[in-house]
Amino acid sequence: MLQQTQIATALPYYERWMARFPDVYALAEAAEQQALSFWQGLGYYRRCRMLQEGARYVVEHGFPSGKAEWLAIPGVGAYTASAISSICYGETCAVVDGNVERVFARLTCDPNNGSQLKSRAWEWAERHLYRAEPGEWNQAVMELGATVCRPAQPLCHQCPISRECVAYQTNRVGEFPVPKTKPKTVRYEEEIFIAVWGEKIGVQAEHHLAWWKGMSLLPLSSTFPNIGDAGWKESLGEIRYTVTNHQITALVSFFRVEEFVDGLTWLSRKELDETPLPAPHRKALNLYYKI
Repeated sequence: MLQQTQIATALPYYERWMARFPDVYALAEAAEQQALSFWQGLGYYRRCRMLQEGARYVVEHGFPSGKAEWLAIPGVGAYTASAISSICYGETCAVVDGNVERVFARLTCDPNNGSQLKSRAWEWAERHLYRAEPGEWNQAVMELGATVCRPAQPLCHQCPISRECVAYQTNRVGEFPVPKTKPKTVRYEEEIFIAVWGEKIGVQAEHHLAWWKGMSLLPLSSTFPNIGDAGWKESLGEIRYTVTNHQITALVSFFRVEEFVDGLTWLSRKELDETPLPAPHRKALNLYYKI
């Protein structure tokens, strides 16, 4: 939950999640739609699906006892496997996260970024790992990056290794890590439809949008292009949101249909509350509920 998400944002979700899924067994047994419904609003839904897939793997194969076994779990990468193994089991393996990358980049004035910087940071971390207490050492380096060698306004005067830091000694701290080239922003417009049949609202369970895989959607002009031809419609306003590098402006329209529309599942408000929908589609529904 904390991947690309602030602690204050994630905490309420974590508390609700743990109340519903207190262990891997509860999560493994749940339907994917139910897990996604407790995750909705956090975004990056692939994290939820991989977490559940990992829980099912652990239930089937048992809890890992070292880094190699952790790496076999779907969704677990080098950072997670190394952190758990060194901190919980005392295994002699280094850990590299964004904080450690930043410490390394400034300490050495490394000119790389992206995967090249990560690879070099891992090599550096493995070389300098304090093998007598790997867990304590890894936490210390990560904490150094999080609290002292911060992205903005680093506290270099408090840093215990400032004398060895090439960037600090050459007054170039602000240059490192070298920024990655940001992907080009894609802007486009679409229409979100609130299709009402009696007292129910239509949603799509099948669609082509990979970033919302496994979730239901209100019909969109891009995923259900003919739905807007069903009859008279009323504009409810617009919402703006961002997904990865896509900045989207969505016009929200409401209309009633007189007969069943193939491709949509019709849900009551209570059912909608229990259905995993992306946050922008929840906002669109709220516009309808206000009228």
